[in-house]
Amino acid sequence: MDQKVKELLEKIKATAATAAEAAGKAADVASKKAGEFATVTKLNLQVFDLNTDVELLFKEIGKSVYLSHTGAEVSPDEIEQKVLEIDGKYEKIAELKETMASKKATVRCPNCDKVCDKSDAFCSSCGAAL
Repeated sequence: MDQKVKELLEKIKATAATAAEAAGKAADVASKKAGEFATVTKLNLQVFDLNTDVELLFKEIGKSVYLSHTGAEVSPDEIEQKVLEIDGKYEKIAELKETMASKKATVRCPNCDKVCDKSDAFCSSCGAAL
């Protein structure tokens, strides 16, 4: 086989290996991003459900207040229990939002407020340390 053909085949082989490695890395990144997205979506659904629960508790409290206005006997302990449930749900919502923020792959530059990748050490816009 001609030497030039051998060299060409070696270059093709090296290029193919490089392309395969790059494709593998891209697949890993895509898989990681998909997993992060699924996690954040689940957390968002939990926040939505908790907010729905809070709205229902608000309606129940409002009904109790109205019933007391009409002369019906309403236990203050019942209303207090619902208020405490709301407080607990708001605390859980805050925890979930904090978890979601930590899962995001981006951060904002403290200097210019540009969105940067979490792995960046410096802002690509202004050069400030992240």
